Parts: sequence; C-alpha cells; structure tokens
Amino acid sequence: MKPVQATFVGVLLASVLVLTAHADAPEDVAARIVQAQDEQSLLATWTDWHPDAEHRIIIKYGLGQKDDVFSYRVADNIGSEEAELAEALQGYTETKRTEPEIASRIEQGISHVTAATHVDYNWKGYQGRMLQTDEFVFEPYLGGTAIRSLTTTYDYR
Repeated sequence: MKPVQATFVGVLLASVLVLTAHADAPEDVAARIVQAQDEQSLLATWTDWHPDAEHRIIIKYGLGQKDDVFSYRVADNIGSEEAELAEALQGYTETKRTEPEIASRIEQGISHVTAATHVDYNWKGYQGRMLQTDEFVFEPYLGGTAIRSLTTTYDYR
C-alpha cells in the first residue's frame, strides 16, 4: 500500500469512528425531539432526521368524533396544513407537560422508540389532560442512525 493510500484509509476510518462515537442513542434523540418546545430547539434536531422521513399525526377526540389524520414529508414545507392546524388550535394552551416515558425495542435490526407524555391543557376555557404518544422508527444512515418516521398521536379521549 502506498503512503497516500494508507493516509486516505486512515482518515476515512477516523472519520467513521468520529461519526459513530458522537451518535446519540435513539432514546436520547427521541427525548430531545419530544421535549423541543420552540422552533430553535426543533431546528437543532434537524440532523437527526433521515432526508426522506415522514411524520404522521393522529388527533383522537373521542365522543364519536372521527380522528383527524394527516402526514407530510419532514423535509417539505407543510404549507396549508400548517395554517389549518394553527387555525384549529386557536385558544389552545398547554399548562403542564410531564417528562416523556421512553420505551424502546429492536425489530429486525431497526430501533423503535415510543415516548408517552401527559399534557395538561386549556382549550377555550375547558381544562383537560391529553396523552401524547410519539412513535419513532430509526434506520441506519451515514454511519449512524436517523429518524425514518414519526407517528404522533394526540389522545384527548
């Protein structure tokens, strides 16, 4: 092996080790995303997402009302759905949020992480408690793991 080739291989191996050594566990990534409460915190998690990741949102109202379900590709702009959601949530405020309870499992080499958070809220004068469940699916990506999909369920029943 020539010195240039040996140097290249050494740099390549060192880069891979650096990338994998600093990779957070999927449970830590999930907790960081669930606890992000503002745009700045969410932007800090951008590198944890796979470029083709999808986010599915389910809102369960109960009392015989049909669930709202929508999804989008994370890298795309939500556009009109974002405006519709903001309009639907007028008068809604969170008053308390518990630390997420994190559970994880591995199926066929793929990490699945579930985070359950109880949220106290006030919605146009009605106070209640909702269960937010975030189900993350991670897959290998660029020497580490990245979020491939996230399903968030807001359960108001």
